[in-house]
Parts: sequence; C-alpha cells; structure tokens
Amino acid sequence: MRLMVQWGCALLLILPMLTHAQSLRLASGEYPPFISQHLPNQGPLTEIIVLATEEANLDVSFGYFPWHESMALAQQGQWDGTVGWAFTEERALDFIYSDAIYTESAVFFYHRDKAFDWSKSEDLAGLAVGVGLGYIDVKTLSQLQKAGIDVKLQEFDKEEEKLHALLNNQIDLALGNKDVLQHIIQTTFSAEQARQLTHHPRPFRVTPLHVLFSRQIEQGYDHSRAFNKGLRRIKMDGRYQAVWNQFRRQKMSE
Repeated sequence: MRLMVQWGCALLLILPMLTHAQSLRLASGEYPPFISQHLPNQGPLTEIIVLATEEANLDVSFGYFPWHESMALAQQGQWDGTVGWAFTEERALDFIYSDAIYTESAVFFYHRDKAFDWSKSEDLAGLAVGVGLGYIDVKTLSQLQKAGIDVKLQEFDKEEEKLHALLNNQIDLALGNKDVLQHIIQTTFSAEQARQLTHHPRPFRVTPLHVLFSRQIEQGYDHSRAFNKGLRRIKMDGRYQAVWNQFRRQKMSE
C-alpha cells in the first residue's frame, strides 16, 4: 500500500511535466497580408501555425525581423525556427522542413506604360529584376545567369523598396508574391502611383512554403514532427481551410 502511495505521488509530480507545453520561438519577416505583427491575429499564416502548435502542445511565439536576419537567427540556433520559406537543398543542411503551410504564386510587376510579356526564361534577357534579399528567386535568377541569360538581379531588404524602385524606373520588373505586392500597392501607394503598376498573369513560380526548424536546436526534430502532426489534424478537421476561406472573403470585400 505504501509503495502504491509513493508511486501515486510520483505520478502526480510527473504529469504536469508531461502535459506542460514546450515553448517554440519562430522568427519571421513582414509579409502582409499573410503574416505581420500589424495584422489581426498576425495574419492567416500565423493563425494556421498557432492552430497546429496548439494541437502539438507547443506554446509558440513570434519575433519579427528583416527576412534575411530571421533566417540567420534560426540558422544559428538563437531562435527555434523561421516561418515561410521555400525548399532548397542548401537550406536543408541547416533546417528541418515542415509540411507545406501555404503555396504562393510569384509574378512580375511592371509599369503599365512599358510593354512586357514573357513565356520563357529567355524573354527576361536584358531586364533588371528586383527580388527580395535571401529569397529563393535570387538562386533561380542566378541560375538563369549561369545558363547565359543576361538577366540583371537587384536584391531588396523590403518588399516596399522593390516596388518603389520599380516606380522610379530603377528596375524593369519586381518579382514577388502577387497578393503581397498588391497589398503594399493598395495600402501604401497613392492612387496615381498604384495606377502606374500592374502585373503579368503568368506565374514565374508556384512554390510551397514551410516552417523551418533549426538543426542547432536539440528539440528540432521533435518540434517538426509534432508540428506536422498538428498541421495534419487541422487540415483534416477543416480548420486549415476555414482560415483561408475567411482570408479570401475579406480580400473580396476590400
């Protein structure tokens, strides 16, 4: 009997440890309307990550930095991971990838008064293209350069800077997520400035984005497995799609 009481007391001490949520610190950049510290609930991507981590018994928090800094902080293990990155073999050396949380479409924005059309990579020859610093587009366009296509590459720390450079004729094209660049144009540019810019309907890429868990963190594999399990649950029970349905309804009403 005494032994049973001792085991019972030990179990009571252990149970809180088993049920206590582990903390998960994720570094991110500003990517409205999908993720931003200034959006309601910090945006739909944040909502999805929060739902998945709740299912995984992870207590998630977010820090906002320039995108390349978010990557570096997670790569060094100062943060547990970083949000919203495409897969590359180089990144996979430093990170464990989650299942896809979102698939983005990247298109070219250009001046309305300058004719632009493209159907193949060679059509970009001789054009100056603005891309986000550290984005997968840097690698993709660099590969075109190595293949002999004379595309000029200019990197920008912020999406707004990329569009302002386009508006001021410092670059010919701005490459980025269609919804993100449209959001910036609608919310930060004047009506006259907004009228000057448009985008080509053909996507340059359609890319799944992931949460990256740092290999420098001891719990990285456990975090990734738990997160993926939570993500699958919210996809199966409809909560994942409900977040996107609400997001699209809001965009249609704007």
